Amino acid sequence: RLIIYSVVFTKTASKSAPLFCGGNSPPLKSRSKPDSAFSCVFKFTSMAAVIRARPRHRITLFQLSDQQIIRRYRLSSDAIIHLLDKIKDDLEPLTQRSHSIPAHVKLLATLQILASGSFQTVIASAVGISQPSLSHILTQVLNALLRRTQYIHFPTTDAKIRRIKEDFFHIANFPNIIGAIDCTHIPILPPSINEHVYRNRKHTYSMNVQVICDANMSITNVVAKFPGSVHDSFIFCHSDGGYPQQPWLMTPINPTTATQQNYNHTHVQTRGVIERTFGVLKSRMRCLDRTGGALAYTPEKVCKIVVACCIVHNIAIRHGIPLEDMEPPEDIAPAEDIASPPKQYDMAEGRRLRQEIIGRYFTVRQRAFAAHLFTRS
Repeated sequence: RLIIYSVVFTKTASKSAPLFCGGNSPPLKSRSKPDSAFSCVFKFTSMAAVIRARPRHRITLFQLSDQQIIRRYRLSSDAIIHLLDKIKDDLEPLTQRSHSIPAHVKLLATLQILASGSFQTVIASAVGISQPSLSHILTQVLNALLRRTQYIHFPTTDAKIRRIKEDFFHIANFPNIIGAIDCTHIPILPPSINEHVYRNRKHTYSMNVQVICDANMSITNVVAKFPGSVHDSFIFCHSDGGYPQQPWLMTPINPTTATQQNYNHTHVQTRGVIERTFGVLKSRMRCLDRTGGALAYTPEKVCKIVVACCIVHNIAIRHGIPLEDMEPPEDIAPAEDIASPPKQYDMAEGRRLRQEIIGRYFTVRQRAFAAHLFTRS
């Protein structure tokens, strides 16, 4: 119990000197001169209950419609419950106090940050927690998401590889494709250390992120650890072992024949899936888009945010969650506008294999024959 001690001072006065105990006291000139003797009366007040902090209104999914849930968190209620079940052991509070933040509030608050790109103070006020607590929660949820490796993985089984090849072939009849690869820049604030290495060729600060996707815009590999000044081809050659390295990569060509033009046209159509993936990813996770402002975090934390956004994107793809307010993706860069890689990565073997594929599959006759064989197999 909380005990309040209050002290009331009273003075001993003559009968002609009234004692004012409250209300508006008369002017000082009308008071009698105080006597020298004072008596102290101690009053002990025992409160029946401990004073508690004002209760905060926690967010719940039951207060929102399905459309509101998707608009706010970019996932459906079923997808959120599925994700919560996978990571709740990492998010459950260690304390048994009644005011600890439950796991579902932590997940929803983090999803709202990723989906909106708003400041932490705004989200903290909306979900009913303090900004320092939200900052700690964001780190906790990001680490929990990054430990779940089942959401982003490159195909390794023959069945998955064959299915991905078929899906890519149906786009524009480009054979034997198991992934579309490209890099995108995620804007950040200038870091306090090694600021110059994060300055990209557009003279802004960013992280250069490499992504591989399948024909359905599901992300199969992401490399988010290089600053904005690093070239795309350097990232490809220094990527991790999440997918098998090959000595060549199918890139556009400067066309001189109709067959080469046919190859380029098919290449651009097939490559378009990675551009659409970037458009959907940044529209779904507004914190990654430049319209949401630069991410005000350290480069290390930005890398975790990028991977977490890719995980949420994949979950949304697998659950078939639409994105009604999605802005159209950026235009696909023409082949001649794509930045050329450094000379040390321009391998003669790759050019030879590319020319062999062009001659085998991209003449009019060979394309029709390849499509016939592919659909029969």
